[in-house]
Amino acid sequence: VAIFVVLIPATERSLMERKREMVHELTVSAWNILASFEQEVQEGRLTRDQAQVEAIRQFRNLHYGPHLKDYFWINDLEPRMVVHPYRHDLEGQPLADLRDPTGKRVFVEFVALARARGEGFVEYRWQWMDDPRRVVPKLSYVKLFEPWGWIIGTGIYLEDVRHDIRQVTHRLAAISSLILALITGLVGVILYHGFRTEKARRENRMAAATLAEL
Repeated sequence: VAIFVVLIPATERSLMERKREMVHELTVSAWNILASFEQEVQEGRLTRDQAQVEAIRQFRNLHYGPHLKDYFWINDLEPRMVVHPYRHDLEGQPLADLRDPTGKRVFVEFVALARARGEGFVEYRWQWMDDPRRVVPKLSYVKLFEPWGWIIGTGIYLEDVRHDIRQVTHRLAAISSLILALITGLVGVILYHGFRTEKARRENRMAAATLAEL
C-alpha cells in the first residue's frame, strides 16, 4: 500500500519535475548562445545580420536526446518562424493562425507568455520529432531573447514521460510483489514452525499426562 499510494505518485512527480528542469536548463543554455553572438555584435566583430545568420545555422543543427532528434526552434514576436529543424515550410511564415488539433494558437501563446513573463512553460500538441503524421501532447519551455525579439523553445513529449513513469511503476510493482512473496513465505514458515512446535508441545503434555496416570 505504501508503495502504490505514496512511493509511486511521489516518483511520478519527481520524474516530471526533473524533465521540466531539464528543458528549462537546455533553453537557458541555448539562450546563452544568442547572448554570445550579441556580445560579438556589441564588440564590433559581427554585424547583427551576420550574427543572426550564424545563430540560425547553429540552431538548425542543434540536437540532443537519445537519438539526437530533440531540437530547438526560434520564432519572433510577430510571430513568424525563424528556424525549425523539422518544419522548414514554416520558416519565414506568419504563425498567428497556426493551431494545434485542440484549437490552441500555440505561437500566439508563446508570444503572450514571453511578453508577460519573459519565459515559461506551455502545453500543446505537436508533431513527434521528425514525424508529421504523429501528433502528440508536448510541454515546451520558451524564453525571450529581448535584444533580437526572438523566442527560443524546446520541449518534452509527454508520451516519453509517461513511458518512463510506466517503466518505473513496473519496476516498483515487481519489487513490491517480490517483497510480498518473501513476506508471505516467511509468514508461512513461521506458521508452519509454530504449528509443529505447538503440536510437539501438545504431544509432550499428553505423554506426560499418560506417564502420570501410570
